[in-house]
Amino acid sequence: MKSLLLAFTILTSSLAFSQSMIVMKTGKVLTIDEQGMLYDLGNFLLPYQIKQMGGRYVIDENRKLRTVDRNGFMYSKEEEDKVPVNIDFFGDNHFITKFGKVFSFDEQGFFFESDKESEFRNIKNHGGNFFVAEKREERKKVLALYVISNLGQIVEVNVPGLDLENIYNTGGQYFSTSKGELFTVSSDGFVYSKLSMGTFKGWELKKGGNYFIAHNSVYTISQSGLLMSVASAADIGAVKHFGTNFFITQDGRLFTISSTGAIKNVPFDYKLSDISQFSHL
Repeated sequence: MKSLLLAFTILTSSLAFSQSMIVMKTGKVLTIDEQGMLYDLGNFLLPYQIKQMGGRYVIDENRKLRTVDRNGFMYSKEEEDKVPVNIDFFGDNHFITKFGKVFSFDEQGFFFESDKESEFRNIKNHGGNFFVAEKREERKKVLALYVISNLGQIVEVNVPGLDLENIYNTGGQYFSTSKGELFTVSSDGFVYSKLSMGTFKGWELKKGGNYFIAHNSVYTISQSGLLMSVASAADIGAVKHFGTNFFITQDGRLFTISSTGAIKNVPFDYKLSDISQFSHL
């Protein structure tokens, strides 16, 4: 396995957003990297030891972290402090405590804490790499949109014309308004309207992290915020599990979505009944 030191040598490489894990009932942990490849790297975590799970991290019964990096390698944070007890919101690359403190994760599996504990206490909407919270501005409380970049940074984003009160449907890397306008959230902290592709008003979105299924199409979102229709849902078939950057069909096929938005049918030699937990929204 790669040592943790190797992660420091690639911190300046291109951004990615797709990484996740599947935990089997036997304790075997399968990881998925940014390219959508599945790995069995000998990681082991019994299901009963898992307390909480986000997109690219898991918290065990002792409140210790394990994270997955962009290459699919898992790291244990045994030497770090324990995570807080009261966590209200879990995202793909962050979680937020009851008292408004944000813990974020970069693409290499390192994690960071926000400076102020109560800064993000009133969360109004929440997605995989973004959230909407109240902030004080000129003695008034107003809503603000925050994106957690793939460097683990919390970035406030102002989107002209977007009324944050009208956010209706949130996914991992995207959200829509009550009028059906869909926005994608890139891994480097930008938000893009996809109104040129039409509206999604009244559509039922079966949601993952960097994809969703709607109106007989599989839509994916790349790390740069590009929205694409990549497959027919009829050709895929019924889906059993919706993960962050993968889904598993009723007949046991695994489809992964890479950081570029490409969909792959990856060999999966396991039974659905053997899956215990997995990264999801």
